[in-house]
Amino acid sequence: MKLKLLAALTSSLLATSAFAQTAVQDLDGYDRATSYANGAVDRIVTDSLSARSFEAWVYYKEAGSECTSGYIFDELTGQQYGTVNIGTAGIGATMVDTVHFNAGFSDEQLKRNRVLALNCQTLAGDQYKVYHKFSALPEITWETNLVGVGEYKMPDCTGSSSHCGGRGWYDQVSYTSSLHIDNKNKDTYCSATMNEGFESRVFNGYDSTPLFHTNHYGLENAVYNYSGPAFRQVVTCHSPVGRIQRTQVWVVSGENDINLEVDYTVYK
Repeated sequence: MKLKLLAALTSSLLATSAFAQTAVQDLDGYDRATSYANGAVDRIVTDSLSARSFEAWVYYKEAGSECTSGYIFDELTGQQYGTVNIGTAGIGATMVDTVHFNAGFSDEQLKRNRVLALNCQTLAGDQYKVYHKFSALPEITWETNLVGVGEYKMPDCTGSSSHCGGRGWYDQVSYTSSLHIDNKNKDTYCSATMNEGFESRVFNGYDSTPLFHTNHYGLENAVYNYSGPAFRQVVTCHSPVGRIQRTQVWVVSGENDINLEVDYTVYK
């Protein structure tokens, strides 16, 4: 009887160990690529085309390894956002797979750090739970000011002018910008545009940045030769997990009457 019980316990332990998973953690933080020292996966690379979805490449250490299922969860709360689809990277790509999550993240979920968890195995049957962190979208904090320079001008109402009345203008405006950006990872760059035909200088005098994690950019009383009624600036940060776009529009309504009338953020 004891021998039978021992045999049953041994068989049970062997079966359990055969399916036991070894956890392989992400030690690279929230960067685009995560490399692994052990397990079935060599590296995972985030490559999302949209902030609302998630896409990544999975590179295996050897042919025959595979990831069969997975899900995405909130790093802080552990809440699961849904399962992912796993597919091949194409004909002949025996050591690369693709991961897709198309359930759609909410605005709040886009502001949180998340984790991809994959169930993977080697050709020999060794089981691994592989984790890959990816960050929230960048956070843009932006304080700006716009004032007119020189005389406030009105349309000529003398003689036979057909342009009498309407809104006035300044030939020049002075723009001040204080821009703090937290990209949540080091693999993100930002760019800026303004009214057509003009170059933005919000990044310390430039219209774009190299890759960076967190930085502050200042522009003090920069003078633009601009006489239009609306002064528009757009800052876009391009992250491995998607894009965030902040738009501000200042409107010249009258003399010493210039107001920020549009200020909104879009996730793309």
